Amino acid sequence: MEKDNIIEKVESPTDWVNSLVIVEKSNGRLRICLDPRDLNKAIKREHFQLPTVDEITSNLTGAQFFSVLDANQGFWQIPLDQESAKLCTFNTPFGRYKFLRLPFGIHSAPEVFHKTVAQLFEGIEGVHTYIDDILVWGKTRTNMTIDCVKFLKKLRITTLN
Repeated sequence: MEKDNIIEKVESPTDWVNSLVIVEKSNGRLRICLDPRDLNKAIKREHFQLPTVDEITSNLTGAQFFSVLDANQGFWQIPLDQESAKLCTFNTPFGRYKFLRLPFGIHSAPEVFHKTVAQLFEGIEGVHTYIDDILVWGKTRTNMTIDCVKFLKKLRITTLN
């Protein structure tokens, strides 16, 4: 994580330190999460409504072809500003670190990530996003392919990967 610029070692004193939690994912791999219970109480949440499944499916009338994509380590694609990174400091047996990217465990992370992704791909008719899942659809294979190409071109010029 350090070599991938997800976290960075902290040598100086900090005002805020969170606990670290290791969570097993459904595939058996481990996910490193902050345990920011106190920090979450102080966070002002982003006001960005996540779409419901009904809202998404109501837009799929006539759709016959689908591609489903998942943003790899989605939250970690969003860089934190310096002030937010300091608030995401945590202790390990190997020293103190801070997240440079949006960590799992922050209550507002789903809204922040979804808002970023939704705004990025806004305007591509056959693309719907839900947090880190992206649905590309079309009434024909050609329509879906055209929207997939638009999506991938837009993705290529962003910091997301």
